[in-house]
Amino acid sequence: MWIVFDVDGVLIDVRESYDTATKLTAEYFLRLFGIERKVKPEWVRELRRKGSFGDDFKVSEALILFALSGRAEELIEEFPEGGTIEWVREKFGFQVFGGSIERVFNTFYLGREYPKRLFDFPGLWRKEHPIVRRELLERASERFKLGIVTGRSALEMELAEKIIGFKFEHVVTREIYLKPDPRALWELARGEPGVYIGDTINDGLLVENYRKRYGRKFDFVMVGRDVEDVNEFLVELLEGGV
Repeated sequence: MWIVFDVDGVLIDVRESYDTATKLTAEYFLRLFGIERKVKPEWVRELRRKGSFGDDFKVSEALILFALSGRAEELIEEFPEGGTIEWVREKFGFQVFGGSIERVFNTFYLGREYPKRLFDFPGLWRKEHPIVRRELLERASERFKLGIVTGRSALEMELAEKIIGFKFEHVVTREIYLKPDPRALWELARGEPGVYIGDTINDGLLVENYRKRYGRKFDFVMVGRDVEDVNEFLVELLEGGV
């Protein structure tokens, strides 16, 4: 049986890293447009929770366009659950060049780990800390196949493993497939039963798309809805309660 994890918000607390990098990236581009406007952290979290973006570059783009309109909170509320960046682009008839967003975002998040950084920055990834208890992962690995499907890059995943103190043998990063593409889950499970632990609607869509495409059973557990955190899930799993 497979136990497959999302990383951000599940295994690692990213409120001071990815959330802040998204906020700073959006504000950076707003300044380029001549606008001094603050992006609220709760806007980042709510948009990511609701949307099917796949990565924070697209979340940043959506926030840039929403903030430019001066109606960010209203538009985030209007944004449909499971919506994509295409919904935003069609609404505004405009998009921000993704390559530019990626470079700015990575400068803030990766800092000196990023060879193409635009300016010197230490890197917000250093502010991350683990949610998951390493000993629970070690115990689970003795009984189950553990894997990762994440929107992180391979480099970002390496940093995550350093923070957690645990090395995953089976990992699908965004270079391979981007959630909610069901091939990301198939890359690991290949039809075998299991459960995916995530924290967003996009994570649920990944599992839903997998079931539809391959006709195989795979469960989904949502942190914050089905369990308080990943440790609660793992304890119940190891004690036979899941």
